[in-house]
Amino acid sequence: MSNATSALRQAVDVVRAQIPKGELTIASVQHLLEMADAVCAEAGQSSEAAARAASRQAKRRQEERRKWARIAKENEREAQDQPPMAAAQ
Repeated sequence: MSNATSALRQAVDVVRAQIPKGELTIASVQHLLEMADAVCAEAGQSSEAAARAASRQAKRRQEERRKWARIAKENEREAQDQPPMAAAQ
């Protein structure tokens, strides 16, 4: 668990403890919101990194498909250029 997530959990606990007692403060709510923003920002960064990794992987797969398609075409051309083998021999 990240530091931001731990801090958010602590802020949530503070707010939850204050509500039943009627001691909820603006400062504790602001702190809770700041920690929530930090966790959201952290999650956004990790999802962006995952998206970049997925994009790189998709590009690699596309390159591999092109490579094998080129090889298949070359093999087909070579097969057409070769004279047929004599089956009667």
